[in-house]
Amino acid sequence: MDCQVKHIIKKKIGGLILKKIIPIFVLCLSLWYPVDTTYGAGDSECRLFENLFADHVKQTGKICKVEVSRKNLNVSVEGVKVSPELAGLSLNADFERTENETLVLGEFALLPQEVNPVIDSLRKGGIQVSALHNHWFEKPMVLYLHFQGKGDPETLAQTVKSAIDVVQQK
Repeated sequence: MDCQVKHIIKKKIGGLILKKIIPIFVLCLSLWYPVDTTYGAGDSECRLFENLFADHVKQTGKICKVEVSRKNLNVSVEGVKVSPELAGLSLNADFERTENETLVLGEFALLPQEVNPVIDSLRKGGIQVSALHNHWFEKPMVLYLHFQGKGDPETLAQTVKSAIDVVQQK
């Protein structure tokens, strides 16, 4: 075969690969490995949380975590002042997409007088309270309220935001 014939064959095969084989290969890959439908901090629904909770949102895997530290609380355990991080003094809510809904699980560290207004706020938005307990013999007493809910991410986020606002208005 002379050089010109080899060049024509290479050109035709190269064109076939670029125009037909590569697009078919990419299509097969996309069908074999579908796009993940969960969200993370960069996606639109996590941006929803960032819009509501500002810089209190972090992504951990496929979960959008909201954490507001309770730095305003002066708590001591056995007479020793503890940091909010050590004692878990925060308002936490974790959001994760399930098949068609979003699930929220949370824990709020609350003073006794904050418990009922926060419960009322969560229940108004359809979020269930699953536990209320203390962790240590601290002063002042801190109660840890656990909650859960599923549904529309915007509704859940707004409900959690309203409950946080109840605490921050005190």
